[in-house]
This record gives sequence, C-alpha cells and structure tokens, in this order.
Amino acid sequence: MTRIAYRRLEDMTERARELTEERGNLNVYRTLASAEKVFTGWMIAGRDALTSRVVPFRLRELVVLRTAYLMDCGYELGQHNDIARSAGVDLDEIHAIMSESDWETAGFDPVEVAVLRLTTELLTTRGVAAALFDQVHTALGSEATMEVLMIINRYAGLALMLNALDVDLDDTARLPIRKLG
Repeated sequence: MTRIAYRRLEDMTERARELTEERGNLNVYRTLASAEKVFTGWMIAGRDALTSRVVPFRLRELVVLRTAYLMDCGYELGQHNDIARSAGVDLDEIHAIMSESDWETAGFDPVEVAVLRLTTELLTTRGVAAALFDQVHTALGSEATMEVLMIINRYAGLALMLNALDVDLDDTARLPIRKLG
C-alpha cells in the first residue's frame, strides 16, 4: 500500500490530469502528482524520453528493465515487462536481463550488450570506464548516448521514489504503447 495517498484526477490541475490520463492513469503518476509544482514538467520530460526516435524502442526497454532490476524496483519491472515484450524483447531475454550475468551471453547484439554493460556499470559502480563509454558513444553517437544516460537516470531516480513510496503495481493499466519509426 502506497505511503502517500494516490491523488484523485479531480483534485489535480487540468494539465496534470491530462498528462496522467494520457499515460494511463497509473498509480505511479497519481502518487507523484502530490508534488504539484514539479509534476507537470517531470511528466513532459518523461513523455519525451518514452517517445524519442533517437534510441530504438527495443534498446530503451532493455535499459529500463536492466535499470529496474538493478534498482530492485518491482513496480518498474511489472510495468515494463509487457512494454518490453511489445518492443520485441522475448521472455528469455527478459529473464536474462534480470540476472547477474546471463544477459552477457543471451544473444543480444553487440550494441545492446555494450549499452547493458554501461547501464550495469553505471548503476553498480556510479561510473563508467572510458573504454566502455567510448564503445557506446561510437556505436550510438552523442545524442543517443545522452538519451541512454537520461533514461538510466530517469528510471533509477523513479525506482528510488517507487521503492520509498511502496507504490502498488496496477492490476490492469499499462502504459500505452506507441510504435515509432
């Protein structure tokens, strides 16, 4: 049970309500809406991260799942399990990502492995070796590398909030899927 009550849609500002409904009226958003002054900007930044065409949908979901696993965030794992499947991540790959080392031999392509290594190293050591960073940067370019780092940042920070707040996983609601490109 969440530690801060879920906001009711009718108690939100019009813009906060629109953004919450647009994203599926999920418990996470109804809880975070309690931070009224920053919620709208946070939601817009999140939408931009989730709909960017710079980082491929599949790669984004691999990063989100690996981040959720490393941050021990059941809510993110629960929500993004379905989303990752729609991005072409199969169950064996999802299980591999949620392991200490199976993901390195699970058949991901070299760019995916490099990005998963970057995600793992950053979240477990709080830094990234220059050679690994250069490998990812060479493969993705500056814009996509920055977006990957922003995705890791967003979901690691969100995991901390979700874990502290003990937000309940929604039974039926899932984030709407938007196929891009």
